[in-house]
Amino acid sequence: MERFPELEKVRLTHSWFGNVAMNRDMLPRLFEKEGVVYATGFCGSGVVWAPWLGMRAAHKLMGHSAQARTAFDFRPPAFVPLYRGNPWFMPAIIRGYGMQDRIALWRASR
Repeated sequence: MERFPELEKVRLTHSWFGNVAMNRDMLPRLFEKEGVVYATGFCGSGVVWAPWLGMRAAHKLMGHSAQARTAFDFRPPAFVPLYRGNPWFMPAIIRGYGMQDRIALWRASR
């Protein structure tokens, strides 16, 4: 409540947590690989992008090329070296961002 004291008496009834799909270039994309159409890489903005790209994917599957057209129709995401589905590097990245936050807070308090 330090950051948002006005929310001290607000009680949450629902919350969401989970993995966030990100592409290395930080762009959502619609692509087809081996006959499967993918809408992926929403980079934490899935509430906005998923319905929109999902609709484009549906039009692509139905053969409606004009309605399927999007600026996010790319090739599949690039391969990530040394990554095989286990994000072993994330704890270090999270600590790094935490350190950046602490430094920014320290500088702001001076």
